[in-house]
Amino acid sequence: MATINTDIAQKIDIVIRENNSSVINLIISDSSGSAFDLTGYTTTFTVYDGNHSNAITLTNGSGISNTIGGSGTLDSTGKISISISTANSALNTGTYKHKLVLTKSPSIQTWMYGNFKVNAD
Repeated sequence: MATINTDIAQKIDIVIRENNSSVINLIISDSSGSAFDLTGYTTTFTVYDGNHSNAITLTNGSGISNTIGGSGTLDSTGKISISISTANSALNTGTYKHKLVLTKSPSIQTWMYGNFKVNAD
């Protein structure tokens, strides 16, 4: 029997320290290994608990940019920088879930998901 898998998401677990800022730098590639053109995409990084209540939500220009300290406009370099501020990391210690979703109408795709652990400071 054949299988068609359209799930491109990668499982990546993230560990941060409570009340500390963090930066997660990613380079998104296409199937040939070239930089994925993110021009025109909206990117959303969400951390949520077991009840699917959002604990952190970051989007283009609000925690997500194309480079550290860059603008929220994504470009053809495939680079995404997710900046988690000390205010965002002021969560109760424990394990949450996260996902990174890229949207460009009509496409909505989860590119990354996994556990999001907050260690005590």
